[in-house]
Amino acid sequence: MAPVISNRWPSRSANPAQRLAFSVLSALIGAGLATFGLYQAGHAVGLLGEPGTLTVASCARVGQPKPEIRCTGTFRSDDGRSTDPAARITVNPSLASGQTTRLDRVGAGSYVRIGPARTEGYAALTLFGMALFVFAGAGFASRANSTGRPELRAGLVGRVGLRLGQAGIVLLLGAALCSVIAFLSPH
Repeated sequence: MAPVISNRWPSRSANPAQRLAFSVLSALIGAGLATFGLYQAGHAVGLLGEPGTLTVASCARVGQPKPEIRCTGTFRSDDGRSTDPAARITVNPSLASGQTTRLDRVGAGSYVRIGPARTEGYAALTLFGMALFVFAGAGFASRANSTGRPELRAGLVGRVGLRLGQAGIVLLLGAALCSVIAFLSPH
């Protein structure tokens, strides 16, 4: 009788402490990315700061070795309560004198552009962070029901881990779609 040859990799169970540390680290990084992405997306759509319009007075290339285009002009908030005649923003490509652009005042003298590319880019970052967080939850669930075998476990904890993994994949696909939309959107 011929020997049985298996094409399966030998089962190598990771150290439980290492798996726990990896899951905690993934959860923390995911939560941080999602929080940062949500904050920046809020400014990219004009929800968190003070939205308004910049009327460009002039633009110039500044800095070396990689110059930036910095435009100055007058910022007027949408509610008309505040103006800043010396507002500055870094842009690419350059804007023409008299042209207007939508901005969000983040703080005194600090502005970010409002636009679809920024919004979609930070939505992608938020979804990616959420995916990491959900994958960490799947790791916790699989750790709670771990036997060291790669096949799916039966029971509630195994199903929760599987569903979290599936949700993580959907979130990653959403992040990829948002990234493509951000790339194709006008800046």
